Amino acid sequence: IVMCRSRFNLLRFLQGRSVFCALLLCLAGSISLAAEQRTWTSSDGKTLIASFVSAEGDKVTLRLQGGREVSLPLSRLGDADQALVRDKMKKGLAFTMKTMPEETQAPREVEVSGGPRVFRTAHFEFETDRDVSRGFIAEACRVYEGTYLALNSLPHGLTFMPPGDRTHYRGRFMNDSDFQQIASQKMPTIRGQRVVGLYLGSEQELLVPYSSLGAKSLGSRLTLRKSSDTTTLIHEIVHQVMHDWLPLIPTWFSEGIAEYIAAVPYQNGRFEFRNAERGLRERLEEQYRFDGNVIANVLPPSSFLGGYEWTGSVREYRDSMLAIYYFMHLDDPRRQGSVVGAYLRMVDSAMEDTEQVQRDLMAFEKDRLAYNEQVKKFNQKLDQFQKEVDSYNERVRLHNDQVRKGVPEEDRIVVGTIPEEPTPPKDIELPDTVRSAVREGRLDLVGMVQGKAYPALLRGRDPEEVDAAMRKAFAEMGWEIHYAD
Repeated sequence: IVMCRSRFNLLRFLQGRSVFCALLLCLAGSISLAAEQRTWTSSDGKTLIASFVSAEGDKVTLRLQGGREVSLPLSRLGDADQALVRDKMKKGLAFTMKTMPEETQAPREVEVSGGPRVFRTAHFEFETDRDVSRGFIAEACRVYEGTYLALNSLPHGLTFMPPGDRTHYRGRFMNDSDFQQIASQKMPTIRGQRVVGLYLGSEQELLVPYSSLGAKSLGSRLTLRKSSDTTTLIHEIVHQVMHDWLPLIPTWFSEGIAEYIAAVPYQNGRFEFRNAERGLRERLEEQYRFDGNVIANVLPPSSFLGGYEWTGSVREYRDSMLAIYYFMHLDDPRRQGSVVGAYLRMVDSAMEDTEQVQRDLMAFEKDRLAYNEQVKKFNQKLDQFQKEVDSYNERVRLHNDQVRKGVPEEDRIVVGTIPEEPTPPKDIELPDTVRSAVREGRLDLVGMVQGKAYPALLRGRDPEEVDAAMRKAFAEMGWEIHYAD
């Protein structure tokens, strides 16, 4: 009897991108399509002309030609119309949203408490490492609260809250040398480039040097003037307010939307979205040496939508801003902001899936550790089983030898029963939810989320079609976009 010895290897645990804990937000409100008149067919073949108003649960509301609204079960619609509504809902292209604001205006006198170095507004707490003037405090408060209001007023349906158990977003203003020292420690990969502002997600803190604001001395204090450059602060505030979504959106989008908001004309707490085109041009001229109406060597949207790896170049900041401006204002000009809003809504919805992946992964890890203990015990039993097999085979050899020599049966060695092989532990499998998030052997939650959210930007098009549409849209503004080879 020949017994083959085998061993179980411990499972290799997934390596790669960290699993992020994100705040789950309850998305309230109904689902709504654009109010377009069309012919709807019921499940029994009857037709009517109406526009879609809303859908909530299994109820659908339609507006008839005369203006009267009727509600009916979704199941009353024909299969094609049911599929239309469900497809729009699935892609995040159909929900009730706010309209793009013409402008947003924070209060001229933002309520502020604290001092002399730590100040607090409704949503923010910031610290200065030296004395600052009342004008500095007032303008900083307007920038903070004005940016929060502007970002919150866009048509996305998200709810912004300080991360974790914090009651306020935190920030610090500091001298340039201290800031650069921190920047070189926290961002060693970009040494040699001048960093003008940082949002440290791990510390949940925003850092901006006074030099980035163009702050001026007023006696022994620093002050800000109307001409001060607050774009760096605005850019970093956008990152800070979007903290909960940052782990699950690609860098091109997070930097692009921060640059976009920073480009919107701003003064005294007011963001003028109606003048976003003017702001874009000024941002290009002042920050990216844009001169004229030709923008060359542009990374097309298809690059970003194709899993682009961000390197932090100046061109990437410029081109991600152009892409966000296109999706915000030009891709669906009748409903400005709706495309970006739909994308963010889908990211927010997909966050629940990442939470489920994390729960399933933690349960799998618990099972894996238990499985490894079972494997350890099995291997110990297998060692003992092998010894028993060796002993049994030796007795069989002696018994057979005695038979050949004619040893009487009663004097032959007792062979005994065949050793019983131990039962191996039952294999465990990676949960389907986790498996679906694994790409190239790594847990890729960002890739999983984008697989669900990118359709809101593509809107049924190939990425190359988006490139062509963006070039055409800017051409209608009188701008030439030349894509990089």
